[in-house]
Amino acid sequence: MSASSLQGAPPQIRSAIEQLKAAIRSVDGRAIDEHSTPWREIEKSIIKLLGGAFNIQRADHQAVALGLAGIYAARLISQHQAFWFPNREALEGAALGFPEALLVISPFGAVAEALSRGDLSRLDLVTKEIATSLARSRFSPVAGAPPTRLTAEDYRHIFDPSFVQFVAIDPTKAKGASDAKVGEVIVELRNAVSRAGARIPNEARALIDARVIAALERLDGSKALREQAARAPRVFELVNHLFASVGVSGLAPEEFWEGVVFPLLHVGVPADFPPLEAEDLAAFSRGLDPLLLFADLIPYKTSAPEDGPLGAFAASEISLFDPAVPASTARLLKLDPRRLQLLLDALHLPALQTAIQRFTNRLEQRAAPPPSGNPRTSALLKPAAELLADLQRLWKTPGAIICLRHLTEAEATLEPSLSELRTTLQGPRIILL
Repeated sequence: MSASSLQGAPPQIRSAIEQLKAAIRSVDGRAIDEHSTPWREIEKSIIKLLGGAFNIQRADHQAVALGLAGIYAARLISQHQAFWFPNREALEGAALGFPEALLVISPFGAVAEALSRGDLSRLDLVTKEIATSLARSRFSPVAGAPPTRLTAEDYRHIFDPSFVQFVAIDPTKAKGASDAKVGEVIVELRNAVSRAGARIPNEARALIDARVIAALERLDGSKALREQAARAPRVFELVNHLFASVGVSGLAPEEFWEGVVFPLLHVGVPADFPPLEAEDLAAFSRGLDPLLLFADLIPYKTSAPEDGPLGAFAASEISLFDPAVPASTARLLKLDPRRLQLLLDALHLPALQTAIQRFTNRLEQRAAPPPSGNPRTSALLKPAAELLADLQRLWKTPGAIICLRHLTEAEATLEPSLSELRTTLQGPRIILL
C-alpha cells in the first residue's frame, strides 16, 4: 500500500490491514493489491477467513472487517482525495472526510453492511454513490476566489465529540419535553430565542435555526419528540438539555477530565509526596505544568475503575439517558452518582490547592531554574478547581439525574448561547398588561 493512502490512518487500521493481508496469504497463498484487486476476488478469501455468516459480535470477524475497512479507505483516499480525521464515535476511532464537500464516511460501517449482505462488491456501489454526492455537494467557489478546501482539522472541529460537560437533569421536565409534540417544541424554541433578544448574538441565532429548529422541522410536527428520537438523536438530546438541565458544569476536553480533574479527585489531599526523580525535575525545568506532574506522580488515595470512561466510572455505571436514542449514537449518558458521591463530599478544595502549591514549591527547590518567563504557578489549577467545584454542586442537586454530555468543538463554541436559551426556556415569562 502506498504511503499516501496510509497517511493519517489510525495505528489500529494499519495493523488490521497487515494482519488481513497475512491471513489471506495463509489461506490462499496469494497477495492482494489494495487498490486494484476486485472485491469479488478478495471476497473468496474472506469467506474462508470468516468460516460462516458475518457476525459483528465476534472479535475475529471484527478484525477482518477492520482490515477491509482500511483497504476500502485506501481506495477512497486514492480516488477521491479523502482523509482520515479523529472521530471518537466511530468504532475505528476515526472517519473519512473529503476536501471539497462536507461528507463523512465510516469505512467500517460500509464494510460491515456489505459483509452482512454477503456481497463485498456492494462497496463499489457505495463508492459510486459517494462520487455522485461529491459532485452534487462540492462547494462552489466565490467569484475570483479558489474553491474552499476542508482539512482534517475542520472535520475534527465539526464532528469529533471531544468535549465533555456534566449536567443535572430534572426528570419531570425532561419527560415533558420528550413527550411534547415536535410542533410545540419548535414554537417554544422560537419564542425563547425571541425573548432572549440580544443575549443571543445573530450568528448564534442563525446556527440554532439551522442546526436545531431546521432539524426539528424535518420531523412530523404532530408526533411526540420521543417517538422520533432515533431519526434525530442529537436534537432529541439537546432539547432535553435545553428544557430540563437545572445545573451544568464547565466544558473541557475529554483528556483534561481524564488526565487532570478526576486524578485530582482520586488523589485527594496527600499527607506527603513521593521522591522526585531526575526526569520529573527535568520536565518541570523545561516548563511542564506542575499540576500535570502532581496528577501523574501522587498515588490515588481512592482507587478508580480500570479502563472505565474518563478514568472515573465503570462501564456498568453508565447507561442511556433515554432508551429512545440508539446506543450507537447516544452522547447524553446517565451516571450512577454513587461512584463519586463520597469523594466529592470529602473533597476540600482549598486544602487540595494548598497541597499542589507545596508540591510546586518542592519542585522549584530541587529543579534547575525554569526557562525565562515560565510561570511558577500552574495555569491548569484554576480551571481544574472550578470543574471540581461544579461537580460538587451538581452532585448535590436534589432529585436530579446526573448525566455527562459529549460535544464537538463546534458545539462547545455555541454553548454560551445555548446556555442563554436554556435559561430563557426555563425562566419565568414576564407578561406586561
